[in-house]
Amino acid sequence: MTSGMTVTGLMRQAASHNAKRTAIIHGERSLTFAEAWVRGIRMANALLELGLQPGDRVGVLEDNCIEAQDFFAGAAIAGLVRVPLYARNSIESHEHMLGHTSCKMVVVAEKYAAELDGMTERLPSLEKVLIRDSSYETWLSSFSDVDPMVEINPNDWYIIRHTGGTTENQRALLTHIARG
Repeated sequence: MTSGMTVTGLMRQAASHNAKRTAIIHGERSLTFAEAWVRGIRMANALLELGLQPGDRVGVLEDNCIEAQDFFAGAAIAGLVRVPLYARNSIESHEHMLGHTSCKMVVVAEKYAAELDGMTERLPSLEKVLIRDSSYETWLSSFSDVDPMVEINPNDWYIIRHTGGTTENQRALLTHIARG
């Protein structure tokens, strides 16, 4: 059962209770909580239709933007584990992060796509690189806006963040447990 005490459950509640309030502002664009939630649902359905299963790990390489919110929400709604990559890191760091977390897919902004060239050949677990380019809005709108209601346990992993520790394997594993 998807609990209100998960990241996804809290996002769902915020979208319902604050539907008309502004949730995201980036430059001249903004989204209400309801608009952001629907975009996240569409992304979740896209990721699930691409064959990902709840618990799968998905990397992401992009800057802060409206579209980044889509993946942030969509991964949570689909029960996927988000693995953020960092634009300032080397290609070797991206490969290491994707590889040691066994990412099945990576979503990348077009401007960073060249940094991931050949990754699917070098990493056995990486099946797909999804490049977010100028066709993204049309692509996103082609997916269902019906919440897939994926079952999420509060102990399921939500994100794996790599830290700036002194070894290559430093990471923080965070679950859906909402503590307040």
